[in-house]
Amino acid sequence: MLFNSIDFLIFFPVILILGNILKGNTQKLLLLFASFYFYMAWNRYFIFLILASTLLDYIVALYLDSTPIEKTTKRKWILSISMVGNLGFLAYFKYTNFLIGVVNDINFWGSESIALQDITLPVGISFYTFQSMSYTIDVYRKQLAAKRSFIDFSLYVAFFPQLVAGPIVRATTFFRDLEVRLPVLNEDIQIAITRILIGFVRKIVFADNLGNVVDHTFLFYSTMGPLEIWTGVIAFGWQIYFDFAGYTDIAIGVARLFGFRFDPNFNFPMSTNSITDHWSKWHISFSTWIKDYIYIPLGGSRGGEHITYRNLFITWFFAGVWHGAAYHYIAWGLWQGIMIGIHRVYSRSQVCKLLNENGGNFYDISCRIFTMFCLSFGFVMFRAENMAKVKEIISSMILFNYTEGSITTYSNWRYGVLLIICFTASTIFSKRNIETMSSSPFKLMMANTVSIFLLLFFGFESTNFLYFQF
Repeated sequence: MLFNSIDFLIFFPVILILGNILKGNTQKLLLLFASFYFYMAWNRYFIFLILASTLLDYIVALYLDSTPIEKTTKRKWILSISMVGNLGFLAYFKYTNFLIGVVNDINFWGSESIALQDITLPVGISFYTFQSMSYTIDVYRKQLAAKRSFIDFSLYVAFFPQLVAGPIVRATTFFRDLEVRLPVLNEDIQIAITRILIGFVRKIVFADNLGNVVDHTFLFYSTMGPLEIWTGVIAFGWQIYFDFAGYTDIAIGVARLFGFRFDPNFNFPMSTNSITDHWSKWHISFSTWIKDYIYIPLGGSRGGEHITYRNLFITWFFAGVWHGAAYHYIAWGLWQGIMIGIHRVYSRSQVCKLLNENGGNFYDISCRIFTMFCLSFGFVMFRAENMAKVKEIISSMILFNYTEGSITTYSNWRYGVLLIICFTASTIFSKRNIETMSSSPFKLMMANTVSIFLLLFFGFESTNFLYFQF
């Protein structure tokens, strides 16, 4: 069930009213069955998969909680059951055909290619798998006590606002609000409605309209000039930002109407002045997840420079694989690692220190533009269907591939103007947020009025959210 669908517009008010009338375990059961219904709207058989993952981690956590911390080996074996089970589900549904493709590409023995399997990827499997695994890891680390209530834990895994595309909510955050439910006050309602409306505007008004030039660019790049390709590529970066941030805004707003306060998942990441700053503000729940559960356990930055860069590359390789089962996603992940590694070296140099102290606004704006320039190559890797297409598009962007006269063509200049406006507005508003706006009812009213006007003007028809495919 999509947030931007008639079904959800019927489903949500009913659950919201009942959810705020009912209390205690009855309310939890309502939200749990509503979440199952929400998920089964895509494919009713996928519910068995999420139930299997939930039951596995529920039992594993109970065993971990009851096993003394001194029995380290036994606890590791118990935790490995959760890891193998969850990653096994994920590997089968998401990576089977990719691994078959790798084997076919290598094909040392010269035999016939292995046929690809007909496997449907369950929507949201990457998100709820990571969320569930973080719970068992936290229980293993004794940072969290295992939940005795199967209903409570099932609701944590399946809670419908953030089930299929995040944010990846930590168990400590969810159970904090589940156990001591915050009252939904007028301020919460106002903030939630504002966030939901802004989320729909980001998705329907901006992301879906930018998608037009993005789709055209990635289909017909071979007939386009470099400037046109750059516009389409940067437009994709903004499209996926508006699309994904829009989804999480709606999810966070909906959850708040039930008394849950989830942390923001985006904080104006498209106008940052470095790749490190970008990733501290983009898909925050994911970037902190890979930091806490991959980068730091590998040793983080504690083992010297060589170990630090090794850990960075392993972490971002994993991030690329998580996003998709294809070479171009791996390339995207490694590119992020390369950029972060280079920035780490640069940020410790005397040149950086000197420019930060004396560069002023010109240096700051130049850094923001250069960061977008570097990110754009990653946008190509993320959006293109294969590495051959990545190579061709990037070659055209850096003038290795172009036809006579293509340099002067620029048919999609209107989108270029829109992107400049987006970049400028993002820079201006990056120090503001909805929470601070709540102190001014007038500002909230203006934000809601503008949002409703834009939605009425552009209509409510929309496409799938991009991150559903992950």
